[in-house]
Amino acid sequence: MTMSLIYQSASKEPREMRLSRVLQSAARYSSPFVRFVLATPLHRIMSSRLMILRFTGRKTGRSYTTPVSYVLDGNSLLVPAGGAWRRNLEAGPRASVRLRGAWRTVTAEVVREPALADLLLGMIQKNPAIGVFTGIRLTSDGRLDASALERERRRGFVVVRLSLDNDPRQARTAAA
Repeated sequence: MTMSLIYQSASKEPREMRLSRVLQSAARYSSPFVRFVLATPLHRIMSSRLMILRFTGRKTGRSYTTPVSYVLDGNSLLVPAGGAWRRNLEAGPRASVRLRGAWRTVTAEVVREPALADLLLGMIQKNPAIGVFTGIRLTSDGRLDASALERERRRGFVVVRLSLDNDPRQARTAAA
């Protein structure tokens, strides 16, 4: 059950919130460099936890790319999403990712409650950097900090599940 995974915290932990915002700003400014590295043979440095997401803008019709962190979950990729880019995937779920050096087509699904907390817990356990960047940490007993999770929910935080299509050759045309 979701509630058993969440720890009720009385403190607001403003230091963590500031750290998370600083890291998010740093990630935004380093995005061009990260995109460059992930598009070259040097991708191995970062591609075990980062990938490039390419999608079509819902209003402009333009193609956009953004580096995102991910956790592999079977034939899906779980991506923490607090930015506005996720709305494009709600409007048009077809996209592509550059995953470990190869383009793959994906179908996106935005995950909210009741599955959000369970998925996020697994994501942070597999990739602790997600907890640092989102500002949602695990408590000493391994549960999500409830106040941090609720704060990020109010800000629009969701998880995007990207289901990998079977044929990697299809990616060249998706969201191009």
